Amino acid sequence: MTLAQDNMTTSRQLIEHAEEELRSGESLQASEKAWGAVVHRLKAIARQRDWAHGGHYQLYQMVDRLVEETGDNALGRFFKVAESLHANFYNNFMTDTAVRTGVEDVTLLLDKLSAIYENGS
Repeated sequence: MTLAQDNMTTSRQLIEHAEEELRSGESLQASEKAWGAVVHRLKAIARQRDWAHGGHYQLYQMVDRLVEETGDNALGRFFKVAESLHANFYNNFMTDTAVRTGVEDVTLLLDKLSAIYENGS
């Protein structure tokens, strides 16, 4: 298994865990696991394309490149939702409803990123 495939597997596991955490009322954990799922999916694409992917700045650059490539502005909007979930983990400012909606948006983003990954290059 390649590192990119490992990232995809981890991403799938993390979004499943995020949904489990939501069901058990653990919004903070759900927030961070949803963010992690996005980061791992982006890392898979980065590894596939030999793109740098070490920090937040590079993640934003990747998302911008993918928006430009696909013309899908929702990628950027959903990525910002994912990052707000990441911030929520540290600051606990979102309601449970907002976290639930955020995880739903992240799931849509993950589907879009999966399609990009599966399409390759």
